[in-house]
Amino acid sequence: MSKKRIRKLLEELGEELDRTDDLDADTRDTLAGIGVRLGEAGTDDDDTLRDNVRELESRFAASHPTAERIAREIADLLSKMGI
Repeated sequence: MSKKRIRKLLEELGEELDRTDDLDADTRDTLAGIGVRLGEAGTDDDDTLRDNVRELESRFAASHPTAERIAREIADLLSKMGI
């Protein structure tokens, strides 16, 4: 259930970010990488996955409050999953 919810949240985050013009390529690449690594969760890359979500949350804090909330929820779910 949690992975399914995270994928839904990633979709919502992508939709939210599609509404903005000031998103850099690095942030978009990080977001895409999170989706890929989510499918590999349970591997040695779990720390990177969690760190990338926290990084996005920090990037969005000032300029994209809705995106920050979604990223925080993803990070919380990953933590609850032990990732």
